[in-house]
Amino acid sequence: MYLQHIHLINYRNYENQQLNLNRGINVLIGSNGQGKTNLLESIYYLAAGNNFRGNKDIELIKWDQPYLRLIGQMKKDDSERCYEMEVYIDKEKNKQLKINGVKYKSMSELHNYLRVVLFSPDDLKIVKGSPAERRRYLDVCMSQQDKFYYRLIRDYDRIVQQRNNLLKELQYKKENKAQLEVWNQYLIEYGSQIIYKRLQYLKMLVPMARKVQQALTCETERFSVTYHCSMGAIGDFSVEQIKNVFQTILAQKQGEEIARGTTLWGPHRDDLIFYLNGMDLKKYGSQGQQRTGILSLKMAELQTFYKLHGEYPLLLLDDVMSELDDARRQFLMKMVKKYQIQTIITGANIELLTDEMAENEIFWVQEGKIITK
Repeated sequence: MYLQHIHLINYRNYENQQLNLNRGINVLIGSNGQGKTNLLESIYYLAAGNNFRGNKDIELIKWDQPYLRLIGQMKKDDSERCYEMEVYIDKEKNKQLKINGVKYKSMSELHNYLRVVLFSPDDLKIVKGSPAERRRYLDVCMSQQDKFYYRLIRDYDRIVQQRNNLLKELQYKKENKAQLEVWNQYLIEYGSQIIYKRLQYLKMLVPMARKVQQALTCETERFSVTYHCSMGAIGDFSVEQIKNVFQTILAQKQGEEIARGTTLWGPHRDDLIFYLNGMDLKKYGSQGQQRTGILSLKMAELQTFYKLHGEYPLLLLDDVMSELDDARRQFLMKMVKKYQIQTIITGANIELLTDEMAENEIFWVQEGKIITK
């Protein structure tokens, strides 16, 4: 797939900007604060229905304007048909999605069209941050692969919230205990499916990441990832086996959950552990090794997506060239060219790019305007 054209109206510091993108590499060069990442963020929004920097929708609207509009036109590799996605948001908190002129209620519909893999300096949080950062990384990856997983996660979060409210009530209203069994069944049903789907995805992702890591390090580093389940080792369990474990844990620990007023077991408590040569990468890896691990994961995301869908997603590289050494920059550029992956790169220094860029591949960003030379 590739994004042919994007039109930003009142988005961040862009007032009215259109850009035709190359099928291959697109480089956005400019000083800090000019709008490079804003453009990348707008592309991400058209794929995921949210922004990767965690801002509220209303904060994306240009400060002196009442609304924003994003319009993107894309094609899939197996079709000549053009798809147009349009997102409208205003300061009255109205929000609307149109795809080829048809209105949709949920932004999750975007997951059927444009897909992206984002690599930014903040991705170090995947290794160095909290378990919540790693769960979010995994859920974002999988939601783009499978819109049903996105709905599963959304519904599970609501179940946990409702169950937590009931657990707090049970601290002083014991007569409501019968309601807990109903919420337990929902928790077990949705939670077990999430855990199983995560494990199946990691079975594809991790071997590919391991191969990339070996190529990047001349086979001197062995990279691995394990899924740490809050309920204990679950190995190659089926969904039904996970449900049985979940049921047993909830029955055994009911008193503890009521006393603490919160749901203590389930996929919302799970974690990913990264290993390098058998050692915990978070604890013992250098920052360079951690960054290489993330790069391996991102490249594996691309390959996993291709394996599942027969085409590559867009690759968004937000100011990461300055964070990589020459060998890793060369590896990255060689890979995107080999597989003809549409790539949008931001940076302040064009000299950091390993190969000479064609004139039509370079765009200069200055104060919310994109200039081609």
